[in-house]
This record gives sequence, structure tokens and C-alpha cells, in this order.
Amino acid sequence: VTFNDKVVLVTGGSRGLGNAFSRCLAQAGATVAINSSTEDDRGTTQAINDAGGRAIHFPGRVEDSAELVERVVAECGRVDAIIHNAGFIQDKTLRKMPEEQWDAVMDVHLKTSFKLAQAGWPHFEEQGGGRIVLMSSSAGLYGNFGQANYASAKMGMYGLAQSIAQEGAKTNITCNCVSPFGATEMNSANFPEALKTAIKADYVAPLVAYLAHEDCKESGSMFEASAGSFKKVRWERAVGLNLDPRTEDVSIDAVAENWDQVVDFSETEHPSGMGEALQLMYARTMTT
Repeated sequence: VTFNDKVVLVTGGSRGLGNAFSRCLAQAGATVAINSSTEDDRGTTQAINDAGGRAIHFPGRVEDSAELVERVVAECGRVDAIIHNAGFIQDKTLRKMPEEQWDAVMDVHLKTSFKLAQAGWPHFEEQGGGRIVLMSSSAGLYGNFGQANYASAKMGMYGLAQSIAQEGAKTNITCNCVSPFGATEMNSANFPEALKTAIKADYVAPLVAYLAHEDCKESGSMFEASAGSFKKVRWERAVGLNLDPRTEDVSIDAVAENWDQVVDFSETEHPSGMGEALQLMYARTMTT
């Protein structure tokens, strides 16, 4: 799999996971447009170029997404994929969290995902397609104490990705989410050395790179990646309690009395979209 003549924008591409993504893409032949928040954060760009790859540094606020994408296109001539990795956390319990912390985290993760996708869209359409990869989190999938803002933003990315997948299907624009976990300087200071080695960020990068490749047609999906394990995540829904309003009592008492059935996962459904999800719920009431 090569990225020859392709340009990939990686936000937060100088450090941590972003560093691994940038290096992986460069090794596969991509021109990597590396965004970071500071002018002096050029180490990854320099290392890639010194190794014979091609990387260009684009310092600036990732929240200024339209300007960033236009700078990349002006400098590189095109943009084929956008990997949104940049972000930060501002943890506090829900009871104590100021609204400003909620807004800041939602802005850099979720709102900026929207803005980057919107800015890249016309270029993708003109070029015959494009790829968007959003870094989600296990905090979004499972929740995490003190991270209501971060978890909400990261799960919101999944809803955004599924919507983009539907809107971009006719124009070969795909969007997927990855929930990664890899050892970085920020998160692994107290990790045992054996664990650091096992969960290097380099072992997440291949999945992210493949999702950014034109040959990958997957779209609207969520993946977990760590330590060389790559797993697609999907919704599972209990078959549950299905009352027929024409013949049965649909009431609080009916729900309470049959609660075990509502939460029973011995039989499950896996709807692939909103239409199928609703159809499975009300189809029986449309029969005569």
C-alpha cells in the first residue's frame, strides 16, 4: 500500500500518536502536511525529511480549520485525506466542570472535526474522492470518570462519521473513527517498560493509514486499535420487549413487569442504520 503523489493532513501530527501517523504515512510515500499548535514544533517534519520522506509543517490553531486546509492545498497542490488527531483534555467531574471547559474540549475535538470535513469536502469532490479519519476514544465508547466533556465529544465524532459516510457515498468521500491507545510521552511516564514496548503508538498507525488510503472503501465505522490489535466496533441491540399497541397494554407497568426482557441480550439485532433500526421496531405493527 503506497501513497505516492497523495497529500495527507495530520492534525497534531508532531507528537504522540500523531507523530506515529505522520511517520507511517511518509514511509508509505505520502506528502504529510503536519499541523501543530506551535511554530517551533518541527522535529517530526525535520526527521521525516532527513529520512528521505516529504513533510511540510503547518503551525497554527487547528480550530482555524478552513484556513489550515486552504494553506495545505496552496502549498501542496491538493489534499487527499485528513486525519484529525489534535486535541486536549480538561478533566473535572460534571458537578464541578465550568462551561468554558466543556466548550473548549467540544470545540477542538467535535466542532473541529466538522470544520475540517467541511473545508476538505470541495477539494475531495473535485479530485474524485477523499478520506477522513477521526481519532475517537474509549472514553467515548465506554465513558470515563471526570471526562464528561471529552467522552461526549469523542462519541459525537462517531455520529458525525456515520452521517458523513451517508452524505459522501456518491462522491467517494469516506469517514471513519479510530479509538486508539498507544504509549506516548504524555500518558506513559509511569508505565512499565514492557507495557510501553507492547503498546507503542507505531502499532496503531497502520490502521489509521489504511483508512486514509484511496483503496479503503470502509465508511461510517468505529475501530479500536492498540498493540497491533485492530477491531471494528458495532452496535448490538437486545431483541427486547416488543408490545403490539393494537392488542397489548403499552404502559409503565408493562415495561416494569417485563424489564428482564428489555435488557436481555440472549438474542440480539445489529441494525446498520437508522432506517433499519426503526423498521425492526415497528414492522410488526404494520402487518394485518
